Amino acid sequence: MKRTAIVALILMTPMALLAASKNSEKVTFSETVTVNGTQIPPGEYRVEWQGAGASVEASILRGGKVVATSPATLVTGKTDFDGAFEARDGANNSHILDAIDYANFSLRFDQGNASITNKSSVKTAE
Repeated sequence: MKRTAIVALILMTPMALLAASKNSEKVTFSETVTVNGTQIPPGEYRVEWQGAGASVEASILRGGKVVATSPATLVTGKTDFDGAFEARDGANNSHILDAIDYANFSLRFDQGNASITNKSSVKTAE
């Protein structure tokens, strides 16, 4: 009985890892962006999201550590960008992250709805 449970656990682990990888992508910020009041310096990051349907909780990670989280909306459909981010100008020369666009979907960060004044196209780190 214990052996069967261990085998089942071993077989399920790759599937769990595969499922988790579907809800994450890499992004490179070319400028400092702000997510929920946290400034994120330029660099390579991983964005992960969890939730059912369009409403998700997005986390920005660097080196495996969460640097910021925010509610977001997952919008499926082709975009003109792959690995681009959209930011709008905020107070004190800050740039508020509004979205990260990939080829077949976008993550729209729910941080207010002022117009986007800056759109940066950034190549995804592979």
